[in-house]
Amino acid sequence: MGRSSLLALIALAGCITGSSNTLAGAAVMTAAGLGAAAASRASGGCVAICTNGTACNPRTGLCEILPCRGQCGTGEHCEQTFTESKCVPGPETGVTSVAKGDSTKIPVVMPVSTPPSSSGPPVIVPKADESTPK
Repeated sequence: MGRSSLLALIALAGCITGSSNTLAGAAVMTAAGLGAAAASRASGGCVAICTNGTACNPRTGLCEILPCRGQCGTGEHCEQTFTESKCVPGPETGVTSVAKGDSTKIPVVMPVSTPPSSSGPPVIVPKADESTPK
């Protein structure tokens, strides 16, 4: 804790732009911001206040963008493509479903292998060195 405080003070001292009041104000506001972020995170919230169209992920403590930035109304759902996301009327449709069972069964496919070559590695002959057919 002592080293981090010393490093913070040294870094803060490099930011002197005018009077000592500027330095004191920066130190107070930095400490207040760090304290508020730590208190918010400790209570299960995000490090910062999430703005419109984002929501707090309590697991990471970061704000994440909502589908369609949260602008879809009742009776609408968000459809996202690579280029855009838009609100579309109707219930959400898709290929998502609840998996039944407690284990995943993956089909096993035998790997395709080529027969071993008896002539060695392939030889690449430049077009200029190719002989004409006889």
